[in-house]
Amino acid sequence: MQQLEKAVAVARAYQATHPDTLLVVTGDHETGGLSVEENDASDETGTGISTEDGPFSIHGSDRTFTLDWTTSGHTGVDVPVTAAGPLANRFTGKHANTHVHDVLSQILAPRH
Repeated sequence: MQQLEKAVAVARAYQATHPDTLLVVTGDHETGGLSVEENDASDETGTGISTEDGPFSIHGSDRTFTLDWTTSGHTGVDVPVTAAGPLANRFTGKHANTHVHDVLSQILAPRH
């Protein structure tokens, strides 16, 4: 996650100085069945792929949370799509995965 944040920071800095660039950040699928949970000593942490990670602190708070991974495979959970630049407003709401292709095709189409 930290490496992704660093890569996105570089891309955002570039896009800020090149406003004609569409920056899209997304995943091709969700993996792991990630859930964010309150810390609960009575909650079974599991083993192997269902082992929980944490607790993690919340900046500026005395609360903590735990990440629970429920699978090692792909899930059907929606993934977020964020965007900046031209056509970024086309990525609001919930869309089929083919919508990303449709928008990128528009921005990549040859201009005459």
